Amino acid sequence: MEITKDLVFNMLDRTSFGDLVLIEDETSYGCTLATYFFVNYARERGLKILIDDVLDSLFLVKKHLEFLQLQEDFSDVLVIKTGGKKNIGKIVARIPLESEPVVYLSRYENAARSVYSEGKYINIVLGLERLFAFMQSPFEFYTVIDSIQGFLGNQSRKAFYIIDKNVASTLKFNPIPDLEEIATTILYIQGKYGKGKIRFIKSPFVEWLNEDFEIVLDKVLKW
Repeated sequence: MEITKDLVFNMLDRTSFGDLVLIEDETSYGCTLATYFFVNYARERGLKILIDDVLDSLFLVKKHLEFLQLQEDFSDVLVIKTGGKKNIGKIVARIPLESEPVVYLSRYENAARSVYSEGKYINIVLGLERLFAFMQSPFEFYTVIDSIQGFLGNQSRKAFYIIDKNVASTLKFNPIPDLEEIATTILYIQGKYGKGKIRFIKSPFVEWLNEDFEIVLDKVLKW
């Protein structure tokens, strides 16, 4: 089945607030396109947008969009920025990467809960694999995992965690198996040379499971 804009928007409509969608990207363009379409979906549905930007991941998305001749400045998007130096969007909090994850997470959780107190959001999480690359012990790793799990069921957000599967799977502590346990929905983005597919591995909607939704990049860019 070929993916269409209406199909994607229907999927996003049916995703509940409080859910955590894990997107495992194995392509060179999946993260960029997913971010772009989540942002546009939120705008069309009148929803606020919060992006977690780890180590300038949003800057890379913006540059990749420019390469695809899609202009997006994210000027109306709230951003919680972890590390990095490139300022994209409306930055509501800057959180340095601390040697103690407990300190970092306390600052992040306070900033996120302050944002969520103001309404409902589409929450896009970028660069999670970069954060986990700093984890040096099981304690640090599971402290971050527990924090992510703590946001599950938060009715102020639909959360989309986009992770580079090729990078994450090589880390000392690969977060993917634990994130898959937490996630309410899991999908893979696979492909190359402008063609690919989306496959749902875990979903409350059984009709999506193990169905291949075909992506043709040239067509998607014209939505």
